[in-house]
Amino acid sequence: MTGWTKLDDPSPQLLQQAAANFGLLASTMRLHIVWVLSQGEADVGTLAERVGGTLQAVSQHLAKLKLAGIVSNRREGRRQVYEVEDPHVANLVRLMVAKLDPQAPGGEVVRLLRSSGA
Repeated sequence: MTGWTKLDDPSPQLLQQAAANFGLLASTMRLHIVWVLSQGEADVGTLAERVGGTLQAVSQHLAKLKLAGIVSNRREGRRQVYEVEDPHVANLVRLMVAKLDPQAPGGEVVRLLRSSGA
């Protein structure tokens, strides 16, 4: 491939961490939560409504995502407000959804990449 430089392979530990993070996103509900949060911050009630889960289930998923460093939260009065910790994770989720559905938000990026031959 032209235009690419050879990179050193990641360490086994780094690959293990990456696989664990992808594993967390393999849950449909957690992926949906990250998708919603990629569009902006939200509280547990809003997330539960958007993803079709109970408050308890969404809270448990958020705890796992927070422990992995994928989401963070802050207190706003009596509410806990969550957001995606790393914009790269939000972009990754958006790109995957757009790859599978070019009409989805962010699909224009995938269409541009396809048309450029990338």
